[in-house]
Amino acid sequence: MSTATVKYRIHNVYVGGPTIVTTPTATIPLPPDQADEYAYDEWRHTHVFEHTGTGRYSGDAGYFVEVVESSVPELLGMKFEFC
Repeated sequence: MSTATVKYRIHNVYVGGPTIVTTPTATIPLPPDQADEYAYDEWRHTHVFEHTGTGRYSGDAGYFVEVVESSVPELLGMKFEFC
């Protein structure tokens, strides 16, 4: 299997504003080996970060993502931070 269907739980944290939790589902390619830092970072930004945010375009924000469901068990529980 070269792809997985995952459900993310994303805490979108906005400075001076609310924390908004979203739970998008996506079909993504499996991640490359974390030893290849460039490829792994590119994968994170392309297939995880793209699901963060709630449409705000100004102000500081942090995004905290966890894989809460996955068709590939090895991805379950993976966590990502974008600050």
